[in-house]
Amino acid sequence: MAIGIYIEHRHRKTNWLYAVPIPKIPYRGPDGYPKARFCRLCRTAHAFKTIHLDLIDGRAIVSREVVNALRSAGLPNLDIVGSTKDPPPIRVGGAARGASRVEQNQTNLKLTIWKPYKPKKGALVNVAT
Repeated sequence: MAIGIYIEHRHRKTNWLYAVPIPKIPYRGPDGYPKARFCRLCRTAHAFKTIHLDLIDGRAIVSREVVNALRSAGLPNLDIVGSTKDPPPIRVGGAARGASRVEQNQTNLKLTIWKPYKPKKGALVNVAT
């Protein structure tokens, strides 16, 4: 059963790439010692596993696994504002599948009707697996 979790940035309501490092998952080299990895997407080096959220108007749809990883990072400046049992396709590396990231975003934006929603304090969606 597919499920998509709606998340929204608290302050920034624009289109941008938001990188969230997960400190509990450091990158390691073949020798087992910490080693940063260069990211082709944001063109920086990451010392930790980093989730890149492509936010449209400050919002995105993510999977349960991504929400759980974001929670381990403290869910920085993000609020869970709802869920859906029928999310639009969420793909990584759109260009390799015939559609660019921008085209995927436009398709997902058309499929998703964002309603103004202000989460009640303490009323987060339970997404524990």
